[in-house]
Amino acid sequence: MGTIRNGARTFLNVIAQACRLSRLPGFRTGLVAILGSADATELLGVWEPFCTVVDNLIALDNWYNKKDHSDETLGDVSEDEDAVF
Repeated sequence: MGTIRNGARTFLNVIAQACRLSRLPGFRTGLVAILGSADATELLGVWEPFCTVVDNLIALDNWYNKKDHSDETLGDVSEDEDAVF
């Protein structure tokens, strides 16, 4: 491995993939079949704005979405530790 990650990038990658999958044709129909109309509508009412926020964070290329090994002020941040700012 050898790369320094703090977990936030992995989280955004997983959520971004889930958001992409939720936009596939038939997703809403399948969700309604599994959860029922009312629960699916309630879930999607939260999920779609959440995906919009995640998409915007990724588009802005914020600190959590990039690896920068040239910034030595952050120190060694492993997957299980928080960066100290």
